[in-house]
Amino acid sequence: METVSTRLNLETINLFGKVLKEKRSEIVRELVESGRKHKAVELYKMKKISLGLGAKLSGVTLSEFIDLLKEHNVYLNLEKEDIDMALNTARKVL
Repeated sequence: METVSTRLNLETINLFGKVLKEKRSEIVRELVESGRKHKAVELYKMKKISLGLGAKLSGVTLSEFIDLLKEHNVYLNLEKEDIDMALNTARKVL
């Protein structure tokens, strides 16, 4: 994993630390994780990425990403053809 530098408002990070009683590194990790999920949901909602890519960008399983979309009241961008293809693939596999 590569290290990336960024500028953060230290006052805000410290405030999160006081509230959550966590170390700064853990807070930054959680904020990045939360932001990554939020951005993937936003991109999916704008129809810029697929369900699978959204899950990958979020760092979660497909099922967890669908749950995440549900939590944010985002409907699945599926067409009838997508569902038919998924059913046909499932039939072949099963």
